Amino acid sequence: KHEHDGVIFHGFVPELDGLLGSTRLGLAPLRFGAGVKGKVNQYMAHGLPTIATSCAAEGMHLLDGEDVMIASDADHFTDAAVTLYEDPDAWHTLSCNGLSNIEKYFSFESARKAIVATFNDIRRNPQA
Repeated sequence: KHEHDGVIFHGFVPELDGLLGSTRLGLAPLRFGAGVKGKVNQYMAHGLPTIATSCAAEGMHLLDGEDVMIASDADHFTDAAVTLYEDPDAWHTLSCNGLSNIEKYFSFESARKAIVATFNDIRRNPQA
């Protein structure tokens, strides 16, 4: 672990719950990837407002400025981080909306509903 200009680099962390519980923001500067991004979901599930590239947010039902902040380069990431540090209302909005997004689309309950609906569809139309 080392620090540079107020940013702490932790390196490998075997258990993230403690670290995420003491963190103010989630950053996801992904340049490529597909599907649901686990790190973005993990940040939001911990109530962390998240700054992400459009690639990191794609496919996850996220709206820029409501659920996450989308940033396209280092300057946009910096501006978004400063905004979230200085504006408690923006921080709170993204935190709450991120948690709601997780509950609506990625919780055990949402998965249970999708599985039940799938089996009900099969039962109603077994030949499909």
